[in-house]
Amino acid sequence: MATTVMAMAQKIKLSAIFLTLIYSNVAFAGEWQFKPSILIDETYTDNVGLVTNNEESSLVSQAGLNIESTYKARNAILNFSSKSTYALYSHNHELDNDFHTVASDFRLQLWPNGIILVGAANISNQSKNGSRNALADIVSADTVQVGTYRGGIEYNINNSVFIVNSALGYNQTKSEDDIGDSEGVIANINSTNGKGARDFFWDLEHSYQELKNNSQEGKLSESEAKFGLITDYKINPFIRYYNEDNSGNITNPNRTIESSSYGLGLRWLISPRLYLDTSYNKPIGNKLDLDGNAQKEYINAEITWQPSSRTRLEASFSERFYGDSYGLNFTHRNRRLTNTVSYIEDIQTLTRNNFSANIIGYYFCPSSSISSTEDCILEDGTNIFPDNPSDPDNPGYQIFPIQDFILVEDNVFSLNKTLTWNSTLALARTTITLNVNRQKRDNLETRIKDETSAASLNFKRDISSRSNLSLDLSYTETNLQIDTELERIDRYRRYQIAYQKSLNSALLVNLAISYLDRNSNSSILNYQEGRISAKITKGF
Repeated sequence: MATTVMAMAQKIKLSAIFLTLIYSNVAFAGEWQFKPSILIDETYTDNVGLVTNNEESSLVSQAGLNIESTYKARNAILNFSSKSTYALYSHNHELDNDFHTVASDFRLQLWPNGIILVGAANISNQSKNGSRNALADIVSADTVQVGTYRGGIEYNINNSVFIVNSALGYNQTKSEDDIGDSEGVIANINSTNGKGARDFFWDLEHSYQELKNNSQEGKLSESEAKFGLITDYKINPFIRYYNEDNSGNITNPNRTIESSSYGLGLRWLISPRLYLDTSYNKPIGNKLDLDGNAQKEYINAEITWQPSSRTRLEASFSERFYGDSYGLNFTHRNRRLTNTVSYIEDIQTLTRNNFSANIIGYYFCPSSSISSTEDCILEDGTNIFPDNPSDPDNPGYQIFPIQDFILVEDNVFSLNKTLTWNSTLALARTTITLNVNRQKRDNLETRIKDETSAASLNFKRDISSRSNLSLDLSYTETNLQIDTELERIDRYRRYQIAYQKSLNSALLVNLAISYLDRNSNSSILNYQEGRISAKITKGF
């Protein structure tokens, strides 16, 4: 194990040196911060496999090396965070493995108000199958490594006449199991008039993605343009154009997932910091909606409100090829409270969110009434039917299939509606954080819907200047294949209490106790897990 840790340390050290050398050549007179640390983590779990029956306990020992570094110069910035961990499992050393995470990004401004070179690399360990164990982690040894990499350029201008924000980049996603892999070009451009505009105003938005995975290709394009006249009154007229086109060889040629329209509208300047855009729009051509009906004329409305630098609200209502469409972005902060709320509807493809139902076995239960699955025989492939069912000595059986969902290639377009709410209340010695997320996914090929909801509440209390106590409560619910015979609902409840103590400026101790309960309408998937962990982190 020591050899493995040293090897990981050497790899990360060489990477850090390499990055340092690069930046020393491209950006001079910069400030470099380098914070390495090592950690030892001992975690005991009474159900390491997160299973219903035949639970096994295990002591999971982790040794790791962390590196956090930043580089700041007048025209460049680099953030780099890496963690390499080797885990040993007392119940089964065949699972022993090393795990890596990376979070990094850089920006290099080539000249003022000009081109910016950007890049990012992120590596994480995610649950192998979110339908099977949505909360699986390194301790349960049920993760898969997923890496995302991005490189490109940005061109941004901000003056009194016009504002332009644009980006062009190449993105790649690579997973250990090859599911959700993609690569391709992503581009976007946004432009509005500046505060100095006197006669005309405009809003331009365009986004484009071309993603590939082997022979599969998906193109996603969305554009919106407004051009208007500035008058001496609070009512300003404008014209609007909208176009959305999702194409490629992954789409069903018999299903329309595009829309195009134009319209006339008015901008009402309610106050200097509040305005409302409304327009009446007419479809272009004879395109059909997602249900095969002719697309209709519709109202588009957008409101923007910014009463101060700390508060901003943007809300919209429109029509797209799938029907009514909504958008929301709200931010507010003051001395103690910070709130952000967003609602986004977008089209995705080539993700790790596509599941297929699969029979993984059967329960053979007595024909008489049963109280639990412990009264049954678990069958996963061997035929246990009696040779002579009519023999009175043979018991009668009733059969219950064991269903699960497997992760499959996402070679379709999906409509994703995501609501996110984050709130933080920072008091003198107590911090309360609330996170809520809900995502609805509509497979545009099969029209099967999935939904995931999650909420977490964290209380953190400073006991002293060097120690704190925290309580974490979380709830996750996944609902797969809604309104079908295969619909399944899984609910996860997790409770954790943790204590953190800084022994000195470089030595940190963390103690934690947690309990996880999973309840599913498929009883074979129910389980409980308790954990106790102790972690020591030594910085240098």
